Amino acid sequence: MVLLGGAGFIACTVNDASESGGFVGPADPTPEPPRGDGVGSSGAGTGAGGGSDALADPPVPSPGEDAGAPAAFTCEGLDSSHPVVLYVSSDDSNSMSSPVHARELLRAGVAPEPWQVRTYEFLNYYRIDYAAPDEGELRVEPQIEPGEEAGTYTLQIGVRAFDPPAPRRPIAVTFVLDTSGSMEGEPMERERATVRAVAASLSEGDVVNMVTWNTANSVILSGHVVGGPDDPALLAAADALSASGGTDLENGLRVGYQLAQEHYEEGRINRVILVSDGGANVGITSADLIARHAEDADKEAIYLVGVGTGPAVGYNDGLMDTVTDKGRGAYVYLDDVEEAFHMFRDRFDEVMEVAARGVQVELTLPWYFKMEKFYGEEYSTDPQEIEPQHLAPGDAMIFNQLVRGCDPGVIDDADALTVRARWQTPLAHEPREASHEATLAELVAGSKEQLVKGKAIVAYAEALKSSSPEALRAAREQALAANPGGDPELDEIAALIALHPLY
Repeated sequence: MVLLGGAGFIACTVNDASESGGFVGPADPTPEPPRGDGVGSSGAGTGAGGGSDALADPPVPSPGEDAGAPAAFTCEGLDSSHPVVLYVSSDDSNSMSSPVHARELLRAGVAPEPWQVRTYEFLNYYRIDYAAPDEGELRVEPQIEPGEEAGTYTLQIGVRAFDPPAPRRPIAVTFVLDTSGSMEGEPMERERATVRAVAASLSEGDVVNMVTWNTANSVILSGHVVGGPDDPALLAAADALSASGGTDLENGLRVGYQLAQEHYEEGRINRVILVSDGGANVGITSADLIARHAEDADKEAIYLVGVGTGPAVGYNDGLMDTVTDKGRGAYVYLDDVEEAFHMFRDRFDEVMEVAARGVQVELTLPWYFKMEKFYGEEYSTDPQEIEPQHLAPGDAMIFNQLVRGCDPGVIDDADALTVRARWQTPLAHEPREASHEATLAELVAGSKEQLVKGKAIVAYAEALKSSSPEALRAAREQALAANPGGDPELDEIAALIALHPLY
Protein backbone atom coordinates (compact mmCIF):
# COMPACT_ATOMS: atom_id res chain seq x y z
CA MET A 1 0.00 0.00 0.00
CA VAL A 2 1.15 3.53 -0.72
CA LEU A 3 -0.67 6.39 1.00
CA LEU A 4 0.90 9.63 -0.05
CA GLY A 5 0.88 13.09 1.43
CA GLY A 6 2.97 15.93 2.75
CA ALA A 7 3.52 19.65 2.25
CA GLY A 8 3.32 21.17 -1.18
CA PHE A 9 1.21 19.17 -3.64
CA ILE A 10 -1.60 17.03 -2.20
CA ALA A 11 -3.71 17.31 0.87
CA CYS A 12 -3.59 14.45 3.31
CA THR A 13 -5.06 13.63 6.66
CA VAL A 14 -2.16 12.29 8.68
CA ASN A 15 -2.49 8.64 9.63
CA ASP A 16 0.04 6.11 10.85
CA ALA A 17 1.98 4.17 8.26
CA SER A 18 0.48 0.76 7.64
CA GLU A 19 2.11 -2.43 8.83
CA SER A 20 3.09 -3.12 5.26
CA GLY A 21 5.43 -0.15 5.36
CA GLY A 22 3.28 2.31 3.44
CA PHE A 23 4.54 5.88 3.41
CA VAL A 24 2.44 8.57 5.00
CA GLY A 25 3.89 12.03 4.69
CA PRO A 26 3.13 14.98 6.95
CA ALA A 27 0.28 17.24 5.97
CA ASP A 28 2.48 20.26 6.61
CA PRO A 29 5.95 20.66 8.15
CA THR A 30 4.62 23.22 10.63
CA PRO A 31 2.79 21.98 13.74
CA GLU A 32 -0.06 24.51 13.59
CA PRO A 33 -2.56 23.18 11.06
CA PRO A 34 -4.85 20.31 11.99
CA ARG A 35 -5.03 19.27 8.33
CA GLY A 36 -3.96 20.67 5.00
CA ASP A 37 -2.92 20.18 1.43
CA GLY A 38 0.38 18.45 0.87
CA VAL A 39 2.64 16.79 -1.67
CA GLY A 40 2.02 14.32 -4.43
CA SER A 41 3.51 10.98 -5.12
CA SER A 42 7.13 11.97 -4.54
CA GLY A 43 8.13 9.67 -7.36
CA ALA A 44 6.74 6.50 -5.81
CA GLY A 45 5.64 4.06 -8.49
CA THR A 46 2.03 3.59 -7.59
CA GLY A 47 1.42 2.12 -11.01
CA ALA A 48 3.05 -1.23 -10.33
CA GLY A 49 0.94 -4.32 -10.10
CA GLY A 50 3.39 -6.11 -7.87
CA GLY A 51 6.82 -4.94 -8.94
CA SER A 52 8.74 -4.20 -5.77
CA ASP A 53 10.84 -1.47 -7.34
CA ALA A 54 7.76 0.47 -8.33
CA LEU A 55 6.23 0.20 -4.87
CA ALA A 56 9.36 1.19 -2.98
CA ASP A 57 8.41 3.71 -0.31
CA PRO A 58 10.25 7.04 -0.19
CA PRO A 59 11.52 8.28 3.17
CA VAL A 60 9.31 10.60 5.16
CA PRO A 61 10.69 14.11 4.65
CA SER A 62 11.83 15.87 7.78
CA PRO A 63 10.56 19.38 8.51
CA GLY A 64 12.47 21.81 6.35
CA GLU A 65 13.21 19.34 3.58
CA ASP A 66 11.82 20.00 0.13
CA ALA A 67 9.00 17.47 0.17
CA GLY A 68 7.73 18.86 -3.11
CA ALA A 69 10.68 17.74 -5.28
CA PRO A 70 9.70 14.38 -6.80
CA ALA A 71 12.31 11.90 -7.94
CA ALA A 72 12.54 11.09 -11.65
CA PHE A 73 9.70 8.86 -12.78
CA THR A 74 10.60 6.23 -15.35
CA CYS A 75 8.97 3.10 -16.72
CA GLU A 76 11.62 0.84 -15.23
CA GLY A 77 10.09 -1.70 -12.86
CA LEU A 78 6.49 -0.96 -13.83
CA ASP A 79 4.28 -3.90 -14.77
CA SER A 80 2.53 -3.16 -18.07
CA SER A 81 -0.04 -5.90 -17.40
CA HIS A 82 -1.45 -4.15 -14.33
CA PRO A 83 -3.29 -0.81 -14.41
CA VAL A 84 -2.88 1.81 -11.71
CA VAL A 85 -5.82 1.66 -9.28
CA LEU A 86 -6.17 4.54 -6.83
CA TYR A 87 -8.78 5.47 -4.24
CA VAL A 88 -9.29 9.19 -3.76
CA SER A 89 -10.93 11.42 -1.17
CA SER A 90 -11.62 15.14 -1.04
CA ASP A 91 -12.68 15.22 2.61
CA ASP A 92 -16.39 15.58 3.15
CA SER A 93 -17.72 17.52 0.17
CA ASN A 94 -19.51 19.83 2.62
CA SER A 95 -16.31 21.15 4.26
CA MET A 96 -16.16 24.68 2.89
CA SER A 97 -14.66 26.97 5.54
CA SER A 98 -11.18 27.69 4.18
CA PRO A 99 -12.10 29.86 1.14
CA VAL A 100 -14.53 32.00 3.16
CA HIS A 101 -11.98 32.50 5.93
CA ALA A 102 -9.41 33.45 3.27
CA ARG A 103 -11.91 35.86 1.72
CA GLU A 104 -12.40 37.72 4.99
CA LEU A 105 -8.64 37.92 5.54
CA LEU A 106 -8.02 39.27 2.04
CA ARG A 107 -10.75 41.87 2.39
CA ALA A 108 -9.03 42.96 5.61
CA GLY A 109 -5.73 43.29 3.75
CA VAL A 110 -4.21 40.22 5.40
CA ALA A 111 -2.51 37.37 3.55
CA PRO A 112 -3.76 33.91 4.64
CA GLU A 113 -1.14 31.62 6.13
CA PRO A 114 -0.38 28.58 3.93
CA TRP A 115 -1.77 26.17 6.54
CA GLN A 116 -5.09 28.04 6.51
CA VAL A 117 -5.62 27.25 2.82
CA ARG A 118 -7.10 23.81 2.10
CA THR A 119 -7.39 23.56 -1.67
CA TYR A 120 -10.01 20.81 -1.65
CA GLU A 121 -12.34 23.05 0.37
CA PHE A 122 -12.08 25.70 -2.36
CA LEU A 123 -13.25 23.05 -4.84
CA ASN A 124 -16.09 22.22 -2.44
CA TYR A 125 -17.21 25.81 -1.89
CA TYR A 126 -17.18 27.25 -5.39
CA ARG A 127 -19.84 25.72 -7.62
CA ILE A 128 -18.67 23.62 -10.55
CA ASP A 129 -21.85 22.65 -12.36
CA TYR A 130 -22.28 19.10 -13.61
CA ALA A 131 -25.50 17.70 -15.06
CA ALA A 132 -27.70 16.07 -12.43
CA PRO A 133 -28.38 12.32 -12.60
CA ASP A 134 -31.76 10.70 -12.04
CA GLU A 135 -33.08 10.70 -8.48
CA GLY A 136 -31.24 8.20 -6.31
CA GLU A 137 -28.24 8.03 -8.63
CA LEU A 138 -24.78 9.59 -8.93
CA ARG A 139 -23.18 10.79 -12.16
CA VAL A 140 -19.44 10.26 -12.70
CA GLU A 141 -17.78 12.61 -15.18
CA PRO A 142 -14.02 12.73 -15.86
CA GLN A 143 -12.45 15.45 -18.00
CA ILE A 144 -8.83 15.61 -19.11
CA GLU A 145 -6.49 18.10 -20.74
CA PRO A 146 -2.87 17.63 -21.86
CA GLY A 147 -0.41 19.54 -19.68
CA GLU A 148 2.30 21.94 -20.76
CA GLU A 149 4.92 19.21 -20.29
CA ALA A 150 4.79 16.19 -22.61
CA GLY A 151 3.27 13.15 -20.93
CA THR A 152 1.34 15.12 -18.29
CA TYR A 153 -2.42 15.60 -18.09
CA THR A 154 -4.73 17.56 -15.83
CA LEU A 155 -7.57 15.24 -14.85
CA GLN A 156 -10.71 16.38 -13.09
CA ILE A 157 -13.41 14.04 -11.84
CA GLY A 158 -16.87 15.20 -10.84
CA VAL A 159 -19.16 12.88 -8.86
CA ARG A 160 -22.55 14.61 -8.92
CA ALA A 161 -25.51 13.72 -6.72
CA PHE A 162 -29.14 14.00 -7.80
CA ASP A 163 -30.98 17.25 -7.12
CA PRO A 164 -32.80 17.65 -3.79
CA PRO A 165 -36.24 16.05 -3.90
CA ALA A 166 -39.26 18.18 -3.05
CA PRO A 167 -40.54 18.23 -0.46
CA ARG A 168 -37.47 17.39 1.58
CA ARG A 169 -37.57 15.03 4.53
CA PRO A 170 -38.59 16.47 7.91
CA ILE A 171 -35.67 17.55 10.06
CA ALA A 172 -34.72 17.71 13.73
CA VAL A 173 -32.11 20.41 14.40
CA THR A 174 -30.23 20.81 17.66
CA PHE A 175 -28.36 24.10 18.06
CA VAL A 176 -25.32 24.05 20.36
CA LEU A 177 -24.46 27.74 20.62
CA ASP A 178 -21.33 29.36 22.03
CA THR A 179 -22.33 32.34 24.18
CA SER A 180 -18.98 32.89 25.89
CA GLY A 181 -17.60 36.41 26.25
CA SER A 182 -15.37 36.10 23.19
CA MET A 183 -18.50 35.88 21.02
CA GLU A 184 -19.33 39.55 21.66
CA GLY A 185 -19.75 41.68 18.52
CA GLU A 186 -19.50 40.24 15.00
CA PRO A 187 -19.31 36.57 16.09
CA MET A 188 -22.60 36.90 17.97
CA GLU A 189 -24.27 38.66 15.03
CA ARG A 190 -23.20 35.81 12.78
CA GLU A 191 -24.46 33.25 15.29
CA ARG A 192 -27.85 34.94 15.47
CA ALA A 193 -27.93 35.04 11.66
CA THR A 194 -27.27 31.29 11.54
CA VAL A 195 -30.34 30.59 13.68
CA ARG A 196 -32.45 33.00 11.61
CA ALA A 197 -31.29 31.48 8.32
CA VAL A 198 -32.11 27.96 9.50
CA ALA A 199 -35.47 29.24 10.73
CA ALA A 200 -36.20 30.56 7.23
CA SER A 201 -35.56 27.09 5.79
CA LEU A 202 -37.69 25.02 8.16
CA SER A 203 -41.12 23.61 7.40
CA GLU A 204 -44.17 22.95 9.51
CA GLY A 205 -43.54 19.97 11.79
CA ASP A 206 -39.76 20.27 11.92
CA VAL A 207 -38.28 19.97 15.42
CA VAL A 208 -35.78 22.36 17.03
CA ASN A 209 -33.70 21.99 20.18
CA MET A 210 -31.31 24.65 21.46
CA VAL A 211 -28.66 24.74 24.17
CA THR A 212 -26.33 27.66 24.85
CA TRP A 213 -22.98 27.26 26.55
CA ASN A 214 -20.44 29.50 28.22
CA THR A 215 -19.26 28.78 31.77
CA ALA A 216 -22.52 26.85 32.21
CA ASN A 217 -25.14 25.68 29.73
CA SER A 218 -28.83 26.46 29.35
CA VAL A 219 -31.51 24.58 27.45
CA ILE A 220 -33.49 27.20 25.52
CA LEU A 221 -35.67 24.93 23.38
CA SER A 222 -36.44 21.22 23.75
CA GLY A 223 -38.58 19.40 21.22
CA HIS A 224 -40.04 22.62 19.86
CA VAL A 225 -42.21 21.88 16.80
CA VAL A 226 -42.11 24.80 14.39
CA GLY A 227 -45.23 26.07 12.67
CA GLY A 228 -43.36 26.82 9.45
CA PRO A 229 -40.63 29.11 8.15
CA ASP A 230 -39.51 31.94 10.48
CA ASP A 231 -41.09 30.37 13.55
CA PRO A 232 -41.63 33.17 16.11
CA ALA A 233 -40.26 31.21 19.08
CA LEU A 234 -37.09 30.35 17.20
CA LEU A 235 -36.57 33.93 16.02
CA ALA A 236 -37.13 35.18 19.57
CA ALA A 237 -34.50 32.74 20.83
CA ALA A 238 -32.06 34.11 18.25
CA ASP A 239 -32.76 37.70 19.29
CA ALA A 240 -32.17 36.84 22.96
CA LEU A 241 -28.67 35.42 22.46
CA SER A 242 -25.94 37.35 24.28
CA ALA A 243 -22.27 36.83 25.13
CA SER A 244 -20.68 36.51 28.58
CA GLY A 245 -18.55 34.20 30.70
CA GLY A 246 -16.08 31.45 29.91
CA THR A 247 -16.34 28.25 27.88
CA ASP A 248 -17.65 24.78 28.67
CA LEU A 249 -17.92 23.12 25.28
CA GLU A 250 -17.80 19.67 26.85
CA ASN A 251 -21.08 20.04 28.71
CA GLY A 252 -22.69 22.02 25.90
CA LEU A 253 -22.08 19.17 23.47
CA ARG A 254 -23.15 16.57 26.01
CA VAL A 255 -26.49 18.28 26.59
CA GLY A 256 -26.91 18.96 22.88
CA TYR A 257 -26.51 15.32 21.96
CA GLN A 258 -28.84 14.31 24.79
CA LEU A 259 -31.51 16.58 23.30
CA ALA A 260 -30.84 15.25 19.80
CA GLN A 261 -31.23 11.67 21.03
CA GLU A 262 -34.33 12.46 23.07
CA HIS A 263 -36.09 13.91 20.02
CA TYR A 264 -34.61 11.56 17.45
CA GLU A 265 -37.09 10.17 14.92
CA GLU A 266 -36.18 7.59 12.32
CA GLY A 267 -36.68 8.96 8.83
CA ARG A 268 -35.90 12.54 9.81
CA ILE A 269 -32.73 14.40 9.02
CA ASN A 270 -31.07 14.65 12.43
CA ARG A 271 -28.38 17.32 12.82
CA VAL A 272 -26.46 19.03 15.59
CA ILE A 273 -25.31 22.54 14.62
CA LEU A 274 -22.35 23.74 16.68
CA VAL A 275 -21.68 27.49 16.35
CA SER A 276 -18.52 28.96 17.87
CA ASP A 277 -15.68 31.41 17.34
CA GLY A 278 -13.27 28.51 17.79
CA GLY A 279 -11.90 29.75 21.09
CA ALA A 280 -12.64 26.56 23.05
CA ASN A 281 -10.57 23.41 23.04
CA VAL A 282 -12.12 20.07 22.16
CA GLY A 283 -11.06 17.24 24.44
CA ILE A 284 -10.89 13.51 23.98
CA THR A 285 -14.32 13.02 25.52
CA SER A 286 -15.96 15.48 23.14
CA ALA A 287 -14.30 13.97 20.09
CA ASP A 288 -15.36 10.46 21.09
CA LEU A 289 -18.89 11.65 21.86
CA ILE A 290 -19.26 13.17 18.41
CA ALA A 291 -17.78 10.15 16.67
CA ARG A 292 -20.03 7.71 18.51
CA HIS A 293 -23.19 9.48 17.39
CA ALA A 294 -21.96 10.10 13.85
CA GLU A 295 -20.94 6.51 13.23
CA ASP A 296 -24.03 4.75 14.59
CA ALA A 297 -24.59 2.14 11.89
CA ASP A 298 -27.99 0.96 13.14
CA LYS A 299 -29.88 4.12 12.23
CA GLU A 300 -29.28 7.33 10.34
CA ALA A 301 -26.55 9.07 12.27
CA ILE A 302 -26.84 12.39 14.09
CA TYR A 303 -24.24 14.29 12.11
CA LEU A 304 -22.61 17.47 13.35
CA VAL A 305 -22.47 20.69 11.33
CA GLY A 306 -19.80 23.16 12.45
CA VAL A 307 -20.14 26.91 11.96
CA GLY A 308 -17.13 29.15 12.53
CA THR A 309 -17.95 32.79 13.26
CA GLY A 310 -14.51 34.40 13.22
CA PRO A 311 -13.40 37.15 13.23
CA ALA A 312 -10.84 36.09 10.66
CA VAL A 313 -7.68 37.59 12.13
CA GLY A 314 -6.58 35.31 14.95
CA TYR A 315 -9.25 32.70 14.20
CA ASN A 316 -8.05 29.17 14.93
CA ASP A 317 -10.19 26.67 13.07
CA GLY A 318 -8.73 23.66 14.85
CA LEU A 319 -11.87 23.19 16.96
CA MET A 320 -14.33 23.09 14.08
CA ASP A 321 -12.01 21.17 11.80
CA THR A 322 -11.66 18.48 14.47
CA VAL A 323 -15.29 18.17 15.51
CA THR A 324 -16.70 18.19 11.97
CA ASP A 325 -14.16 15.60 10.90
CA LYS A 326 -15.39 13.41 13.75
CA GLY A 327 -19.02 14.45 13.26
CA ARG A 328 -19.05 13.66 9.52
CA GLY A 329 -20.90 16.88 8.77
CA ALA A 330 -20.37 20.19 7.02
CA TYR A 331 -17.88 22.78 8.21
CA VAL A 332 -18.70 26.31 7.12
CA TYR A 333 -17.27 29.69 8.03
CA LEU A 334 -19.21 32.94 8.10
CA ASP A 335 -17.43 36.13 7.07
CA ASP A 336 -20.62 38.16 7.41
CA VAL A 337 -24.32 37.85 8.18
CA GLU A 338 -25.21 37.36 4.50
CA GLU A 339 -23.02 34.25 4.32
CA ALA A 340 -25.21 32.61 6.98
CA PHE A 341 -28.22 32.95 4.67
CA HIS A 342 -26.16 31.84 1.68
CA MET A 343 -25.24 28.59 3.43
CA PHE A 344 -28.34 27.83 5.51
CA ARG A 345 -31.05 29.11 3.19
CA ASP A 346 -29.70 29.00 -0.38
CA ARG A 347 -27.59 25.86 0.19
CA PHE A 348 -29.62 24.31 3.01
CA ASP A 349 -29.99 20.84 1.49
CA GLU A 350 -26.33 20.74 0.54
CA VAL A 351 -25.25 21.53 4.10
CA MET A 352 -27.83 19.48 5.99
CA GLU A 353 -28.94 16.47 3.91
CA VAL A 354 -27.21 13.29 2.69
CA ALA A 355 -27.93 11.83 -0.75
CA ALA A 356 -25.28 9.10 -0.76
CA ARG A 357 -23.51 7.58 2.23
CA GLY A 358 -19.99 6.27 2.26
CA VAL A 359 -19.03 7.29 -1.27
CA GLN A 360 -15.83 5.55 -2.40
CA VAL A 361 -14.23 6.77 -5.62
CA GLU A 362 -11.92 4.44 -7.54
CA LEU A 363 -9.71 5.71 -10.36
CA THR A 364 -8.15 3.22 -12.79
CA LEU A 365 -5.38 4.54 -15.05
CA PRO A 366 -3.20 2.85 -17.66
CA TRP A 367 -0.10 1.22 -16.16
CA TYR A 368 2.29 3.99 -17.18
CA PHE A 369 0.63 6.80 -15.22
CA LYS A 370 1.28 8.03 -11.70
CA MET A 371 -0.39 10.71 -9.60
CA GLU A 372 1.91 13.72 -9.84
CA LYS A 373 -0.16 16.25 -7.89
CA PHE A 374 -3.47 15.71 -6.12
CA TYR A 375 -5.63 18.53 -4.82
CA GLY A 376 -8.00 16.41 -2.77
CA GLU A 377 -7.39 15.38 0.82
CA GLU A 378 -5.77 11.98 0.33
CA TYR A 379 -5.35 9.06 -2.03
CA SER A 380 -4.04 5.52 -1.72
CA THR A 381 -3.64 2.24 -3.53
CA ASP A 382 -5.35 0.62 -0.53
CA PRO A 383 -9.10 1.35 -0.23
CA GLN A 384 -8.97 0.60 3.50
CA GLU A 385 -6.78 3.66 4.01
CA ILE A 386 -9.32 6.06 2.51
CA GLU A 387 -12.43 6.83 4.53
CA PRO A 388 -15.56 6.98 2.34
CA GLN A 389 -17.35 10.33 2.45
CA HIS A 390 -20.99 11.38 2.32
CA LEU A 391 -22.43 13.41 -0.56
CA ALA A 392 -25.35 15.83 -0.31
CA PRO A 393 -28.14 16.25 -2.87
CA GLY A 394 -27.31 18.75 -5.58
CA ASP A 395 -23.65 18.62 -4.58
CA ALA A 396 -20.59 17.23 -6.33
CA MET A 397 -17.29 15.78 -5.19
CA ILE A 398 -14.52 17.37 -7.26
CA PHE A 399 -11.15 15.66 -7.68
CA ASN A 400 -8.53 17.70 -9.52
CA GLN A 401 -5.13 16.18 -10.18
CA LEU A 402 -2.11 16.11 -12.47
CA VAL A 403 -1.07 12.68 -13.77
CA ARG A 404 2.23 11.90 -15.46
CA GLY A 405 3.26 9.12 -17.82
CA CYS A 406 6.57 7.38 -17.22
CA ASP A 407 7.51 8.09 -20.85
CA PRO A 408 5.47 10.17 -23.32
CA GLY A 409 6.31 7.61 -25.99
CA VAL A 410 4.43 4.76 -24.28
CA ILE A 411 1.16 6.67 -23.81
CA ASP A 412 -1.55 5.19 -26.03
CA ASP A 413 -4.62 7.33 -26.75
CA ALA A 414 -6.65 4.14 -27.21
CA ASP A 415 -6.08 3.09 -23.60
CA ALA A 416 -9.01 3.48 -21.23
CA LEU A 417 -9.46 5.41 -18.02
CA THR A 418 -12.21 4.31 -15.62
CA VAL A 419 -13.77 6.12 -12.68
CA ARG A 420 -16.11 4.15 -10.42
CA ALA A 421 -18.18 5.44 -7.50
CA ARG A 422 -19.67 3.09 -4.90
CA TRP A 423 -22.04 4.23 -2.17
CA GLN A 424 -25.00 3.31 0.02
CA THR A 425 -28.48 4.81 0.07
CA PRO A 426 -28.97 7.10 3.11
CA LEU A 427 -31.63 5.13 5.01
CA ALA A 428 -31.73 1.55 3.72
CA HIS A 429 -27.94 1.35 3.24
CA GLU A 430 -28.44 -0.39 -0.10
CA PRO A 431 -25.23 -0.63 -2.16
CA ARG A 432 -25.12 1.34 -5.42
CA GLU A 433 -22.50 1.90 -8.10
CA ALA A 434 -21.90 4.22 -11.06
CA SER A 435 -18.96 4.36 -13.43
CA HIS A 436 -17.57 6.12 -16.49
CA GLU A 437 -15.05 4.57 -18.87
CA ALA A 438 -13.50 6.33 -21.85
CA THR A 439 -10.28 6.27 -23.84
CA LEU A 440 -7.70 8.99 -23.46
CA ALA A 441 -8.49 10.13 -26.99
CA GLU A 442 -12.20 10.44 -26.20
CA LEU A 443 -11.50 12.40 -23.03
CA VAL A 444 -8.97 14.73 -24.65
CA ALA A 445 -11.50 15.49 -27.40
CA GLY A 446 -14.36 15.92 -24.93
CA SER A 447 -15.77 18.83 -22.96
CA LYS A 448 -13.52 20.76 -20.58
CA GLU A 449 -16.01 23.31 -19.27
CA GLN A 450 -15.90 22.16 -15.66
CA LEU A 451 -12.18 21.41 -15.79
CA VAL A 452 -11.37 25.00 -16.81
CA LYS A 453 -13.13 26.43 -13.76
CA GLY A 454 -11.62 23.77 -11.51
CA LYS A 455 -8.11 24.66 -12.67
CA ALA A 456 -8.76 28.35 -11.97
CA ILE A 457 -9.97 27.55 -8.44
CA VAL A 458 -6.93 25.36 -7.77
CA ALA A 459 -4.57 28.04 -9.11
CA TYR A 460 -6.17 30.59 -6.76
CA ALA A 461 -5.79 28.41 -3.68
CA GLU A 462 -2.25 27.36 -4.51
CA ALA A 463 -1.24 30.98 -5.17
CA LEU A 464 -2.56 31.93 -1.72
CA LYS A 465 -0.36 29.23 -0.21
CA SER A 466 2.75 30.39 -2.02
CA SER A 467 2.18 34.15 -1.54
CA SER A 468 4.30 34.54 -4.66
CA PRO A 469 3.52 37.72 -6.64
CA GLU A 470 4.13 35.78 -9.85
CA ALA A 471 1.76 32.97 -8.81
CA LEU A 472 -0.88 35.48 -7.72
CA ARG A 473 -0.72 37.33 -11.03
CA ALA A 474 -0.85 34.08 -13.00
CA ALA A 475 -3.83 32.85 -10.95
CA ARG A 476 -5.72 36.09 -11.53
CA GLU A 477 -5.04 35.92 -15.27
CA GLN A 478 -6.25 32.32 -15.28
CA ALA A 479 -9.47 33.24 -13.44
CA LEU A 480 -10.15 36.01 -15.95
CA ALA A 481 -9.38 33.79 -18.95
CA ALA A 482 -11.67 31.05 -17.60
CA ASN A 483 -14.58 33.46 -17.34
CA PRO A 484 -15.85 34.61 -20.74
CA GLY A 485 -19.45 34.34 -19.56
CA GLY A 486 -19.26 36.48 -16.44
CA ASP A 487 -19.30 33.76 -13.76
CA PRO A 488 -19.72 35.74 -10.50
CA GLU A 489 -17.57 33.29 -8.53
CA LEU A 490 -14.64 33.67 -10.93
CA ASP A 491 -15.19 37.44 -10.82
CA GLU A 492 -14.93 37.22 -7.03
CA ILE A 493 -11.74 35.14 -7.19
CA ALA A 494 -10.07 37.64 -9.54
CA ALA A 495 -11.07 40.53 -7.28
CA LEU A 496 -9.84 38.79 -4.13
CA ILE A 497 -6.44 37.99 -5.63
CA ALA A 498 -6.01 41.68 -6.43
CA LEU A 499 -6.50 42.44 -2.70
CA HIS A 500 -3.58 40.24 -1.63
CA PRO A 501 -0.85 42.37 -0.02
CA LEU A 502 1.79 40.84 -2.31
CA TYR A 503 -0.17 41.11 -5.55
